[in-house]
Amino acid sequence: MLIFVISSSCDADVEVDQTVEEIESATPIITGFSPTSVNVTETILVEGEFLQFVDRAFIGDVETEIASRVSDTQILLRVSLDAPSTGNIMLINDLARQGQDNLEFTATSTDVVSVNFPTPSITTTLATEATANDVLVIEGNAVNLITAITFGDVEATIAFQSEDAIAIIVPNPGTLDSVEVTFSYNSSNGIITESLSPAFLVNIPTPEASATPRIMTRDNTVIIKGSNMEFTNSVTVNSIEVEITKKEESELNFMVPPEIPTGIAEVVITDTEDRQTIFNIPYINGEYVEMFDMDSTPIDFWNLRTDRDDTVTHEEVTDPLEQPIFRINGGTETFPFGNSYYRVNYIQRSSSGLSEGSVDEVVNPEELDKLANMYDGNNFNGTPVLHFFMRTNEKASMRFHMGNSDRREITSNFRNTNGEWLLIAVELNNPIDNRFIIGGNPADIQFRLTPTSSSSVPEIKSGEYDWFIITDKVLTEFGAVNWTDTNSTTNFWNAQ
Repeated sequence: MLIFVISSSCDADVEVDQTVEEIESATPIITGFSPTSVNVTETILVEGEFLQFVDRAFIGDVETEIASRVSDTQILLRVSLDAPSTGNIMLINDLARQGQDNLEFTATSTDVVSVNFPTPSITTTLATEATANDVLVIEGNAVNLITAITFGDVEATIAFQSEDAIAIIVPNPGTLDSVEVTFSYNSSNGIITESLSPAFLVNIPTPEASATPRIMTRDNTVIIKGSNMEFTNSVTVNSIEVEITKKEESELNFMVPPEIPTGIAEVVITDTEDRQTIFNIPYINGEYVEMFDMDSTPIDFWNLRTDRDDTVTHEEVTDPLEQPIFRINGGTETFPFGNSYYRVNYIQRSSSGLSEGSVDEVVNPEELDKLANMYDGNNFNGTPVLHFFMRTNEKASMRFHMGNSDRREITSNFRNTNGEWLLIAVELNNPIDNRFIIGGNPADIQFRLTPTSSSSVPEIKSGEYDWFIITDKVLTEFGAVNWTDTNSTTNFWNAQ
């Protein structure tokens, strides 16, 4: 149907002629094609007029690929694998792309094209077994015409395909028994399937974790990195099966069920062949904000104040035998925690803070908002508790600031942990004396690590720290010791 647009200008006749010409030029015309007999996947050169407007091409009723719009008089088609054995060539210009609904211009060849289907032949002798996810290269003739290679009932992924070679990724057939391997291809009589191997064994690898989380927390996704994770069949936490939210070759994600209590949780990964891998991972069932942790926070977070003492140094310690520990079951059992911690070395000691860290530099905005509103009752149940690991042997101390210049410092009787790691808890909203509620924005938290006396003796003094967090209760399950001042005789902290 031709639509004429009549202009009110004095050039109305020219406008009509241009519109008719544009519409006529959008109608493809086929004058011929070659060859008239072609193999699947090969090309046909179609000649005619206005072929630059063609959007789709068909052989019979099967759409085929437009390999190239050579010019307005030539277009190159590639015969699809599922083409019919004979059929007319049809070219379509679909004006829907120009905003015209249901408006198509179609050209159909008067002659038919004959499509040939060569038979693929395999020259490679297949091995008797492989491991799932292995890449197998199969050579032969006309193997580019193969449409599928199947292991049992499971189709393999084709990674590469050419006329003389095909590369596939071995799938998991879902059984430890041998399966038949077949290949399929199109023919003039439909799909043909032939056997490659009557009995092929696929070995299923066990999922192997390379990185498990240091801590699992309520309402947060648990991410386990590794290899062969897609072969995971189920995950349980303390014998409760969980929903797997992501399962890929290198990553496994899930959520801890809400009924799991705070403590060391047993995580069991069962693969598709019922083999189990067991991990013990600490879990906190409560509100949790990690401020900094040497497993994930760069050492540059700590601002070393060499302007106050140019002999001071610091380091990240990764010795696995020296890492902080949880003391569980009343301290009768220990559980190693993390892969690195922070050590500041004081040589010629000064009373000034020699290493400092500000929480707002590393906490994401959402968690920083929780810290800013930690006393509103909606966060941390209104009972925020600071935790951190500390190990000292030379009366090193720590001060923390919240909100403004007011600060708290560990008092002298508690500055030496006798070379033992302690997980220290401080209730920041103590209901007895409220001495840890400090003015200003609670999110403005800063920790300052310092020796406590001056000395001209160039003897190394040190303080070791890790895992500064805030939860909604004291983590007694992990052996945390409560250093909250609750009466006048308990002098853990000095208000300054």
